[in-house]
Amino acid sequence: MWGRIVNIAAQMDDSFGARDDANSVATASGEDSAALPADDGQDNGWGDDDFGDDLDFGDEPFENGGEPLENGLNGGAKDGQPSGEQQTPDEGASFVDNDKANDGANGPCLGEQQSSLGEEASFVNDNMTYGGGSDVVVDDLDTKADESLLMDVSKECPDIPDTATAEEAVSSEADKDIMDNADKRESQEIQEEQSPPLPQSLPQSAPPTNDLPEIVTVSAPGKALVAGGYLVLESPNPGVVLAAKGCRFHATVAFQPPHSEGGGVIGNSVDASWECIPLDVYSPQFDKVFSYHLSYSMAAGEDDVSIRLQPRTGPHEPNKFVERSLLLVLGYLCQHLGAGAFHTRLHQRDNFNGSERVALAIKLRADNDFYSQINRLKEKGWDLTPQNLERLDSFLPCPKDESTGELIVNKTGMGSSAALVTSLVGALLRFFGVVSLPIDSDREGEGLEAENEINGAGRKEEEGLRIAHNLSQICHCHAQGKVGSGFDISSAVYGSHVYTRFSKGVISHFLESLATSAKGENDGIQLSKMSSDQLVALVNDTEWDCTVSPLSLPPGLELLMADVCGGSESPSMARKVLDWKKNKRRIGFMDDYYWRDLKRCNKKIVSLLSDQLTDQTFLDGLRRDGAMIVSARTAEQWKKPMPSSWYKFEGSSWDVALKLLDLRMTFLECRQNLKGMGQSAGVPIEPDEQTAVADATMRLPGVVAAGVPGAGGYDALFAIYVKGPETNDGSSDRVRDEIGNFWREMSNENDETFICPLSVRAAGSGDGLYATKLN
Repeated sequence: MWGRIVNIAAQMDDSFGARDDANSVATASGEDSAALPADDGQDNGWGDDDFGDDLDFGDEPFENGGEPLENGLNGGAKDGQPSGEQQTPDEGASFVDNDKANDGANGPCLGEQQSSLGEEASFVNDNMTYGGGSDVVVDDLDTKADESLLMDVSKECPDIPDTATAEEAVSSEADKDIMDNADKRESQEIQEEQSPPLPQSLPQSAPPTNDLPEIVTVSAPGKALVAGGYLVLESPNPGVVLAAKGCRFHATVAFQPPHSEGGGVIGNSVDASWECIPLDVYSPQFDKVFSYHLSYSMAAGEDDVSIRLQPRTGPHEPNKFVERSLLLVLGYLCQHLGAGAFHTRLHQRDNFNGSERVALAIKLRADNDFYSQINRLKEKGWDLTPQNLERLDSFLPCPKDESTGELIVNKTGMGSSAALVTSLVGALLRFFGVVSLPIDSDREGEGLEAENEINGAGRKEEEGLRIAHNLSQICHCHAQGKVGSGFDISSAVYGSHVYTRFSKGVISHFLESLATSAKGENDGIQLSKMSSDQLVALVNDTEWDCTVSPLSLPPGLELLMADVCGGSESPSMARKVLDWKKNKRRIGFMDDYYWRDLKRCNKKIVSLLSDQLTDQTFLDGLRRDGAMIVSARTAEQWKKPMPSSWYKFEGSSWDVALKLLDLRMTFLECRQNLKGMGQSAGVPIEPDEQTAVADATMRLPGVVAAGVPGAGGYDALFAIYVKGPETNDGSSDRVRDEIGNFWREMSNENDETFICPLSVRAAGSGDGLYATKLN
């Protein structure tokens, strides 16, 4: 048998060697040491960072040059850019219990009548009870984040109570009420299931307000599109998108005192006949608080306008991703629940903590890997390693330019805007009791699993994710002004999977007809009742034609992402590729060569990951021999016989290696076609500098593939590798460490290029949008 295998090896050595020469991407030319494009400082960190967010290969969806009707909030400075004075969280961005934070001689802490939305103790005061049946008392992030936040706030607010004090606020009597109401609601849900469904456009009954949680935190992951770049914009071309474990956007919703009682409405005053509540959005990492008046009509048929969002403090710095998402989600909730139930929920906590007014408060936080931390590590004198990234405090603020005071935002290409929108949409839907969402699997056993059981996990969660997905896609496209591919939103909701996009016509007609413009330039944005009706019908529609096929990397393979300096120009790259695709893609005597060959390669990657690499024989072999044998050898060595702990060829270390070689070669072909397409279109999809790093990385032991994710450019790299023996007490492995060390050496050799491994890993299918707890 082994004689036959040796003959096979000799043949494969010849064929693979020739194929490597033919298909590997050319190494960098003399431009290797050319400086990367300097960051212009204009990226405010809220916009999109991938081609799927700004490119569509169809006609412009909106008649006025690709943008929807502008609203008054966007009439001033560029979205998110500093213009004049800023409102900072230090003036009231925290959600700290007034009575405790302002106690004694310390005086007002972090602003008068403010509280901190960062810690459990901050959300609970001694007088707060969890009215009769609250499903979730508090929501929770990871322990490291909580400890760092408590430490940071405690420096300024020494009298903040500890977590134990907050926990004592939940009495055993309240726990009994929770279970009693849970039984009642479960019975009610069974009755609802037996009732005929209501028409989609009609408001449905809301859950009792005493069954709704006091505070909700929902998070959504970032992503890496490792196959399907550009082609995913055309259905039915698939894209392989891996959700990022350890890189999530978190949105927390609660009732709190308003950020500021002063400074009236900008523009026209709020209609006296309408109901109104303050709404505050805190973004401490961007040093901003967005303050609005949320007003809505309770009279049926009184006016064409259903809901309005107006800035209540000035100068106002508009942000389309926040404001347009808020308007559409709140418009959906008002119309879906009915104005009465919507109003009741918003005024559930009147006279909160003795305050005359209560605001709906939202806090947004992003894990550090969304934004480049290279300069921060260099300032500390730390090596650029994932371990040092994990040593940094959680939710670090973006640095500011010392001379101008403007934020410096370098993104890592992990899909921050899509994760922001999805977490915001999910948190509001759950806060109003409209959907059930999965619970963070790492936190089960800490109180949330009770709600999971009460809500009948499974079918209801699946429906909740569908509603959150549809609404998030609409919000994201409306904020961008175009119908993008949607893979980043899909990943933020569903985790890792194979994605094919929905037809543009599913939502383009609604976006074209959407009129959110108010009369005056600073009057805010509003949604008509007709648009609200259409929105509810569209979100609840089950006929969206996108597909989501669960997919995860096989156990034993892992993802490593790298931040490369920071700041590619994906939108302009996408526009040039769009022009090439429409007008200039006849290459020599072959039509559409790169495009057609990319289709073939992408489909093969999907097939390999979904079929061949999920075979139990392969998985058993990878488990037995992956860490000790396969990971210790380079791809060149995989072509030849190697030792194995298994006595058969099928499932042996060599059989595993040969299957990984097939995947590796297909990734190389994709890289070759993407680079050729970029050169034809005149854009650096895989710049020579990135080619040199990716090629060198693929020569390391254990590495299956490396390349540029998504739209490509200068800002990111990915590597898929075979996990080696564990290191650093199980937090890393030998192959991961060797890749990181190699990237650090390359950075040290070139003062103009810095490659920093991120701490993220590949999340599984289903590890997308979920509710979590906040200590």
